[in-house]
Amino acid sequence: MGAFDRLVLFPEVSGVVLKDGKPVVGAELVQKAVWSLREDKNPVQRTITGADGAFRFPAIQRAAWLRRLIASQPMVHQTITIRDEGVEYLAWMHGKDSYDPNTELDGKRLNLMCELTRSPEMEGTHYGIGMPC
Repeated sequence: MGAFDRLVLFPEVSGVVLKDGKPVVGAELVQKAVWSLREDKNPVQRTITGADGAFRFPAIQRAAWLRRLIASQPMVHQTITIRDEGVEYLAWMHGKDSYDPNTELDGKRLNLMCELTRSPEMEGTHYGIGMPC
């Protein structure tokens, strides 16, 4: 990565929400990247699942300015929650320690299958009901 490349706080995410193996239509997903002590600097994105249960979030990026030149350890707390029929599910929770894209799954794109009947669990470095596929 170059010194002035953009900081990737959360890469592009796509996936599907299922309940008992069937697509969930109209579920609300909320994606958040916490990287600052100032709440107004922590980006939030929302989306709704389509007829096939699918969802997509564009990448959350910020200008690097001098951050890539100053020695520091990045830490971004990533979450994706799903709200369906009054119940909230934790789909994804991860501590990102790099501003590079797609470091969450060692270079693979973040594509999740979220089965609402599944109990959240730790898988590798992430936690939740969202299984990478």
